[in-house]
Amino acid sequence: MSLLIKNAQFTAIDSEDEVLTGSLLIEKGKIAKIFPGEPAQIVTADETIDASGKLIIPGMTNAHYHSYSNLLKGTTSNLPLEIWSLYTIAYGHSLDDEDIYLAVLLGAADMIRSGITGCIDHFPHLLRVESALKAYEKSKINVAFAPMIQDISDEEFLGLPQENQLVRSIDELRDFFTRLVKDWHLKNDKIRIMLGPNAPQRCSKAALALCREVSNQYGLDVHTHLSETKVQKDMGDRTFKRGLVGHLDEAGLLNSRLSAAHAIWLNENEIDLLKEKEVTIIHNPASNMMLGSGFAPVSQYVTRQIPIALGTDASNCGISHNSFEMMRLALMMSRVNNRNYQEWLEPKDVFKMAAVSGAEVITESKRGKIAEGYDADLVFLDKNSKTFISEEDSVSQMILYENGDSVDSVMIMGDWVYRDKKILAFDEQQVIQQIQEKAEKIRNGAKGALALAERKRRSVEKFYQHFYN
Repeated sequence: MSLLIKNAQFTAIDSEDEVLTGSLLIEKGKIAKIFPGEPAQIVTADETIDASGKLIIPGMTNAHYHSYSNLLKGTTSNLPLEIWSLYTIAYGHSLDDEDIYLAVLLGAADMIRSGITGCIDHFPHLLRVESALKAYEKSKINVAFAPMIQDISDEEFLGLPQENQLVRSIDELRDFFTRLVKDWHLKNDKIRIMLGPNAPQRCSKAALALCREVSNQYGLDVHTHLSETKVQKDMGDRTFKRGLVGHLDEAGLLNSRLSAAHAIWLNENEIDLLKEKEVTIIHNPASNMMLGSGFAPVSQYVTRQIPIALGTDASNCGISHNSFEMMRLALMMSRVNNRNYQEWLEPKDVFKMAAVSGAEVITESKRGKIAEGYDADLVFLDKNSKTFISEEDSVSQMILYENGDSVDSVMIMGDWVYRDKKILAFDEQQVIQQIQEKAEKIRNGAKGALALAERKRRSVEKFYQHFYN
């Protein structure tokens, strides 16, 4: 199946704020040819569409995301991470296979509607991976699926009393990933398996060694949280001789296959080490603010040419999974308390983070650019909207004023997944209705775990208050 897109305005390959005019030929899910201006008459395709009045941009990547949290909207979100985590874990315990399946589909619809065609799902519920992956297969969105590995609880790391133990063995985890890679890795060219160590302080040396072993064996990328709060930074420095970053380095995980979410609290040596090892940092502006975690020095990372991608994190500690909000918040945060305006991020910078750098987190990915040989992950925005009032600097107008309303259609690997403002792969309204019908059951199912969270909260809150006083 081939498709010729005529009269297209599209973002340039290596200039995120330049818009070109021409035609695109799509064949076998790839951008086969780009024609500046009008294509020659001999070009034929199975289907031809006229893209007049549209701006075409590459599909973007949500590079740090927790799909299960789509069912936790309206739950606790007014606490710092160390306390908030007790509640998101508690609610997560109440989710069954159907819940996870619906959560993935709801999140996929949310992302596709704003031009996101791929995500990294840092997924904590190992017993529910089959349900999640079946939903991703149904949705047709690209996913790098990173099941979390953790064998040290936050309470153990902080030296607090524990009421339960993490008991999954290293051998069980090795078998788990072996089966997962065999059954799902590279399925339909849209599903990739990653290693997902929760965070360096939440993993023993043996757990991190397993990540290195499996990553090397199967060529898998690795995704983790890193230095999200000052508590983590300071306690990490006390616990590990070289801190959290050094702990990862000693485990052999600091390399170009690693992406690290947050990276707010780093010292100069740690930043230099991440650059040297070609680690990608995933900036999560919404959750960093919602949980009061801090301001990542993103402008400094950009100046040092450290790769930066963007993430929306969890629904219960951020905003909707909207690419335009994600980019706009990143742009604005770079200007807060920074009088050196030459370091402020520009619209083209955050667009590159969302499109190009997000895709490049995933090794050998051919997404994120409108270029010959790249996947035809394309987003069509209607320029007859309140976002675009002139032909000048369309990208800046999009970043500063768009909320997703102008997104008319989206294709992933040449297949339409959203057209005329409708999700095509599944019934979005039915998914929403099913979730709303299950909401009370989910809340009731979490009551026991929430009672445990309340008991734990007292000791964590006491630690937190003592730490900052």
